[in-house]
Amino acid sequence: MEGLAYLVAILLMTVVLGGPVAIGLTKIRTTNMFLTFIRRMLHGLIVAASMWVGIMFLFAPGVPLIVHIIGLFGITMGYIASRREYFPEVRIITPLLSRLGIKGGSDTAEQHGPLLKWRRNGRSNGSDGNGPGGQD
Repeated sequence: MEGLAYLVAILLMTVVLGGPVAIGLTKIRTTNMFLTFIRRMLHGLIVAASMWVGIMFLFAPGVPLIVHIIGLFGITMGYIASRREYFPEVRIITPLLSRLGIKGGSDTAEQHGPLLKWRRNGRSNGSDGNGPGGQD
C-alpha cells in the first residue's frame, strides 16, 4: 500500500509541477546550440509527461472532481509551456475571443503602442522613447 501512495504522489507532482517547471525552462535563453538542444529535449519530456498524466486524470472515470480539475490544470499548463517554447507567434485564443467581441490580453497592449516595441522580458529596446538613451 505504501508503494501505491508513492506512485499516486509522483503522478500528482508530475501534473502539478510539470507545467510550471516547463514554463520556467522557456525563460532560459542561450546562444549555445548544444545547451539549447538539451533544454528543448528536457522541456519536451516534461511537457509530454505532464500532459499525458493530465489527460489520464481528466478522462479517468469514477474519480473525484478535484482529480479532473488537476488533470485540466496539467493540460493547460502543458499547452502554455509548449506554445511559449515552440510557437511563440501563434495566437489561437485571442482571435477566437475577438470574434466573439471579447477584448483583452494583447488588445490592451496595442492601445498603448506598437506591439513590436515590447520585448518578452518587459523591457524596451531603447529607441522608442522609453529607457536609457530613448529620450533623444
